[in-house]
Amino acid sequence: MTCPIQARKFVVSLVALMKDVSLTKIGSRIGLEGKKVSHHLTKDHDLDDAVFEMLLQGAQATSHEVAAALACYEAVMEPHPELTPEERGIIEEAVLEVSQCYRELLIRAVPLSRAKPPLDGYPGAGDLEPARWLAGLQLDSLRELPAADRLPVVKAARELQTWALCERVAEESVQAASRDLGEAFHWARLARQIALRVRGPEDWRRLIRGYSAAFLANILRVAGRLKRADRVMEEARRLWSAGSDPGQVLDPGRLLDLQASLRRDQRRFPEAVSLLNRAFLLSRSRARILIKKGFTLEVMGDYEGAIKALLEAEPLLDRSSEPRLWYDQRFNLAVVLTHLGRYTEATELAEQAREVVINLGDEIFLQRVTWLRGRIAAGLGCAEEARQLLEQARREFAARRMWYDVALAWTEHAALLLDEGRTAEVKRLTLDLALVFDSEDVHQEVLKALHLFREAAEREAATAEVARRLLRYLFQARHDQGLRFTS
Repeated sequence: MTCPIQARKFVVSLVALMKDVSLTKIGSRIGLEGKKVSHHLTKDHDLDDAVFEMLLQGAQATSHEVAAALACYEAVMEPHPELTPEERGIIEEAVLEVSQCYRELLIRAVPLSRAKPPLDGYPGAGDLEPARWLAGLQLDSLRELPAADRLPVVKAARELQTWALCERVAEESVQAASRDLGEAFHWARLARQIALRVRGPEDWRRLIRGYSAAFLANILRVAGRLKRADRVMEEARRLWSAGSDPGQVLDPGRLLDLQASLRRDQRRFPEAVSLLNRAFLLSRSRARILIKKGFTLEVMGDYEGAIKALLEAEPLLDRSSEPRLWYDQRFNLAVVLTHLGRYTEATELAEQAREVVINLGDEIFLQRVTWLRGRIAAGLGCAEEARQLLEQARREFAARRMWYDVALAWTEHAALLLDEGRTAEVKRLTLDLALVFDSEDVHQEVLKALHLFREAAEREAATAEVARRLLRYLFQARHDQGLRFTS
């Protein structure tokens, strides 16, 4: 072992102390007198590689005991002359704290690693927990890599070509979809590449490929590429139907609920609701299905039905283990209540949603809550507070190039100004729509509606009634690209 002579002496002495073995005993094991062993460990005596290794053998030191002793030496004995004693103390305390965290993590990991799942077969019941735990660590590692490096790593590393990592990466695409479509596409495509490399029975591999394809279809849907999404979803359904998952390793309701989202955006509402009802019977996340059903009914204009579905989801949720779903339920319910003018009820829900996204550290969701609080304040007649919140949300949405959200906040703000007869300010505010008009994320019918309103505002002929009619249209048109605005 290559390390300073003084470190070698420290390691042998500490290992002997830890193992409660005398220097005489060490010497007897290797054919040396105890005095000779002591002589090798004195301050002024050299200790070459051969003798060091011999003494470790006499102490019956394992490699991890030597590593631990050497770490102790580095923490206690290394001089680090560029640091003050106080600075060294701070560093070593921090290192110890991190070391303890890693020790706890590894203690949890080792029992799972004993049952490391096979890569070449269909997973058994005992394989699922360790496979998913390992996939979580692998996903964390992939997140730390530059996006361009992830696929080459997946192609090269056989241990990353698993159903469990495919499952985790596919869900990562869903999480990214509300923040960054480019990132969401990246994760969905990576999940497909992993699925293509999973080994095992062919019918199991087909099912995994179908599962991953459904997530790519979902991101295409979010991007508004509905025809392409429909083709990919059909491929997903075909592969899934031709596959086999006798132990229901993958969520049997997940494809149905992703397909329901596509049908909703295609305005095929009866099919969407039917798919969600079927998914509810199979899904491992019934709360998610009910939240999706509530959102679908909201898009359909059935606000009472939406409230019913969202309230049914509430007892199925656990805030601590599913904070994002908990947020979705609170946020969506509050939005529906604002459509019905029930602003007081929506206030508490918005505050609860705000608490959870602060804990999550999700800036985009936090700004959506800011927009919601502005909408509620407007409904309660708190115009000044509403304008401030809506302006803040609009700036944050623009900074993140979330142009449809910009349009919603802008229109709500304009309606408040027009209520007060401040038409000149609305005219100046139209300058902020320039980037919305240049965006590819806002479909043509919505752009036409915004152009009409902007022209009226520039003539100072826009009214609060027309602004609120435009606002209602924007809510509906977000999921209906063919819907036209009638002023």
